[in-house]
Amino acid sequence: MGRRALTVSELTFHQKFKRNPASFAPADLNGEDLVDIFETWAKSLSAADTHDEKRQTWVSVAELTRYAPRVILLELRVGAYGEPGEVVDTDTGKPVGEIEHHQAPTGQNRAMLFVPAEGESAYFLSEESSRGSAGGRILRLFKSHFSQYTNQITMETAAVTEGEAWREAAKVTEVEVRVTGKSADVADGLKVKVGRVSHIARPERRGFFPGKLLGELHRKSVVAEVVSVEELPEDHDVFVTMVRDGRTKKFQLGSEGAPAIREVLNDSNEDSLDVDKLVETCAEKVRDLLARTDGKWDAAWSRPPQQGV
Repeated sequence: MGRRALTVSELTFHQKFKRNPASFAPADLNGEDLVDIFETWAKSLSAADTHDEKRQTWVSVAELTRYAPRVILLELRVGAYGEPGEVVDTDTGKPVGEIEHHQAPTGQNRAMLFVPAEGESAYFLSEESSRGSAGGRILRLFKSHFSQYTNQITMETAAVTEGEAWREAAKVTEVEVRVTGKSADVADGLKVKVGRVSHIARPERRGFFPGKLLGELHRKSVVAEVVSVEELPEDHDVFVTMVRDGRTKKFQLGSEGAPAIREVLNDSNEDSLDVDKLVETCAEKVRDLLARTDGKWDAAWSRPPQQGV
């Protein structure tokens, strides 16, 4: 199973065309509830709507469910196309099929909308895999739809990460850099990915790195120095393990600018989270994010109906 990381967007609402606009609670948008608006809209989507021809990305909604009173769950498919090629057996390096320019090898990932019954923020969370993040396409489409749905309310979206909150109090206990190796030319001239090499650094003193390190890990030279490697290739991934309030989490860092932090849900050698565990993990994340602004997430809002009886 491929690695899954989690991206999170905050949704807020305010009056249109006002200098000092009033805010709206997602659960009360002039008498309408965001969770109902989104569900009705998403159920009407077809592949013709979600297919992104400009980016040559195939996105489709395989299934939509109201998982819990305040949670919508989307099962999505995503894949890129436009470049013909061969399907290769990674164990042997031998071609086993062909892909035409109009065909997209797809993968499955999921997205969820969490709408608190009170408060001024909702959250859209989506899995990201090597195939991409279909949730990003869905959120962009919904934002466009909402702008036409009402002429009184504007919806704003902003990427957020729990990692931002963790920076304030968490300690980095491990830095891992993964590099994918390639074989020498084989008989048919192909170069084949043959394995992954991990370089891991753990501090000997006090068990954690200096707090300022996290902000420097977007620089390749700093990462190479931390893991004692002379030089790193462009194609590498950086992960940090952080500890806060007795909890340990692993995050994947972006490579440009200030690092974008995404929590790793499962590693490439692990099974993806089942639906219940995924929702539980995301509910915990939403709870932490809301707490930063004195908001709250009630456990009953993300509990399936059969469990609430």
